[in-house]
Amino acid sequence: MSEAKAKQNNQLVVASARHLRIAPRKMRLVTNMVKGMPALVAIQQLQHTNKKASLMLIKLIKSAIANAQNNFSLEPGQLYIKSLTTDMGKVMKRYMPRARGSAFTIKRKMCHVNVVLENRSGAKAVKSKFQLFKKSQDSKVTPSIDQEMATTTKPVKTEGKRSQVGKTEEQVKQSKVQQKRRLFNRKSGV
Repeated sequence: MSEAKAKQNNQLVVASARHLRIAPRKMRLVTNMVKGMPALVAIQQLQHTNKKASLMLIKLIKSAIANAQNNFSLEPGQLYIKSLTTDMGKVMKRYMPRARGSAFTIKRKMCHVNVVLENRSGAKAVKSKFQLFKKSQDSKVTPSIDQEMATTTKPVKTEGKRSQVGKTEEQVKQSKVQQKRRLFNRKSGV
């Protein structure tokens, strides 16, 4: 469902997802993270979030962007998340057998998520490094941050099992001294 309201040259686009099979408390952890962000940046942030709720929220934000493009001809780069609310949905009750013929109630909670995107025409357009729906063949691949870090810092070899990346020799010596202090300050098990 989508609708638009004109308010001081800012258009609002609404999208909602109802009866999502996840507890609202778990969904709010993810929604609070991306409130107020540009829509494309929020999608990028959610793609690197290791939560079940992030996949559901990505679909919802993409749906809102598609509503904005198809219904109101708005550019995705100028859309910001104005509000993102998570409400309690229905609760399914299930039962688990317990001792002496009793039953334990299991509550499977659902939630409703509503997103409102705002078109900020005066703001800079956010350029995304990825296509929302179609992949372009002529786009160049840029190295990721992990690859750049691997080329700039060289690991310092230590006697232990792990190599310490990006630490100076002074920091390595200091950590060895601290490890020895911890070892000899322990109480013996005798």
